[in-house]
Amino acid sequence: MTTAGHAKATKTHSEKKRKKINTSKQQEFLLRNKLLKGKDTTLREHMYLKLYPWKTRLALAEHLKSSEVYNQDGLIALCKPYGVAQFGKCDKENSTGIQGVHTGGWSVLPDDLPGVMDALPDLRLMYGEPELQVVKSTERWSSGLIILSTSPKITENVQKCWKRSKTLEEAPLTFWAVTVGLPIPVSHATKIGIKTEYVENMGNVPVLAKKYSQASLKRGEVRLSVVEHQALAFNKETQAGLVQVKTQTTKHHFLRVWLAHSYSPALGDNHFSGRVHTISGKRLHVSPHNLVSYEPQVLPDSFYSKLQLPPRKTELIPCHLHLSQVQLSKFGKEKSDLIISAPPPEYFMWTCKQLSLMSENDVDEQNELRINS
Repeated sequence: MTTAGHAKATKTHSEKKRKKINTSKQQEFLLRNKLLKGKDTTLREHMYLKLYPWKTRLALAEHLKSSEVYNQDGLIALCKPYGVAQFGKCDKENSTGIQGVHTGGWSVLPDDLPGVMDALPDLRLMYGEPELQVVKSTERWSSGLIILSTSPKITENVQKCWKRSKTLEEAPLTFWAVTVGLPIPVSHATKIGIKTEYVENMGNVPVLAKKYSQASLKRGEVRLSVVEHQALAFNKETQAGLVQVKTQTTKHHFLRVWLAHSYSPALGDNHFSGRVHTISGKRLHVSPHNLVSYEPQVLPDSFYSKLQLPPRKTELIPCHLHLSQVQLSKFGKEKSDLIISAPPPEYFMWTCKQLSLMSENDVDEQNELRINS
C-alpha cells in the first residue's frame, strides 16, 4: 500500500471509530433523558435521579441559602450542588472541544435548570445586601463551596489570598473524589502545568504539561499548579477509592485530568476516565490522541450491584468530585489563614456508604454537618 493509501485508510478507520463513539453517546443521552423524565419506573427513585429538584431560580436560591456554611464580615460561603452552572444552562465555563461529546455535558440536564447567577438577585434580597458577587465557585460538574462577597473590597482581598497562595506554593483548594482505583502513587505532591492540545476530530483537549517554557507561561498557554493527593480509603473488593486532592487551579478540568493521570479517574467522569485502561489486571495510560480515550467509563461489575444500577449504565452516575475546603491565606484584619469547609452532598455520601468507603457513623456525622451547616 502506498503512503497516501495508508494515510487514507487510517483516516477512514479513525472517522468510523469516532462515529461509533458518537453513536454510543447519543444512545446514552436518550437513555438518561428517559430516566430523568421518569419514564423508566425501575430507577425512578434512585438517588442519582434526585439531583435537580429546583424548577425555578427562587427554589435554587432558597436551597443555596439553606446550605450556608460561613457568613462573616461580608464573606459568605454556600454549597453549590452538582450540575448547577455559574451562568445557567448555556454556560460554557471551562469548556473544551470534547465537552459536548460526553454524557455529563449540559444537554442531559433538565432544560430549565437555573444557574448560580440566575439565583443571585434572589440571594441578594434574602441576605438584605445591595451587592453580592461570586468570588469563587467550583465547576459545574462538581459539588462544593461557592464563595460570595458583599463588596468589591472583600472580593479584592480574597483575590489577594489566591495570589499569596500561588507565591507561597500553597494549594488552597481541597477536593474529595470517589475514584475507580487507587492512585499511583498512593500519596504524591508536585508542581505541574496544564494546557490544551489539538487532537484531530476532537478539537482542543486538556493535557498535563511536564515540560514547558517560560514563554508559554507568559503567553498563558500553560497554567502551573501545585497539586497533592492522598488516598483516604480504599475498598479492595470493588477497587473504589476515596481520595483527597489539594490544588491551586481547576482550569481546563485540571482535577479530573490529574486523577486520570494518577490511574484513578473520578467515578462518573466520562470525559477523561478513558485515558486509563486496565489490561490483564494492569492499569495503563491511553494517549488523548487515541480515540479509545474518549469512550465512556468502564467500571468493575461490582460497582453496579453496589450502586443499585443495571449493568453498564455508567451514564447515570454523576461525577463524584466535591470542593470540601477553601483556605484563604492571611485573610482579614488579623492576617490569619481562614479555612472554610463544606460536607459532601447526600448522593456523594450514599455512594461512599454503598462502596464501603465510609462507615455508617462516618456518613451520619457528615450528614449531620450538612444539615446543621
